[in-house]
Amino acid sequence: MRNSNIVKLDGKGRILIPIHVRKFLSVDDGTELIIVEDNNRKQIKMLPLIKEKTAELRFTLNDLPGSLAHIADTLSDYKMNIIMSESRTMVKGKMAEWDVIIDTSECNGSLEQFRKDIIDSGNAKEIEILRK
Repeated sequence: MRNSNIVKLDGKGRILIPIHVRKFLSVDDGTELIIVEDNNRKQIKMLPLIKEKTAELRFTLNDLPGSLAHIADTLSDYKMNIIMSESRTMVKGKMAEWDVIIDTSECNGSLEQFRKDIIDSGNAKEIEILRK
């Protein structure tokens, strides 16, 4: 398979992803993609969100040192890989939110059990499963 292609942007800002690339990524009509910008290089990466292999979670957590790291370690224990994340402080020193998109294709447990483990640890007050 070729490793590069030249494609044109149409008048509405769309590009056509060549069929061999779509097959390689296992994406088809309606598949959602994450577009990640690299501002320093002026490049983008496109990552497919494949149903039943990715999930989007929102954590409401205590804004304390180590809370987010503990949750990330637990994700790793469950063999869930972070694709993309964004965190923000809601109330300094008290509450923060962390939105994360994870690859669950090699997960060794359920999202519900993971959620229970994190809540029981006291590092998160709430976990919303936005999409699985």
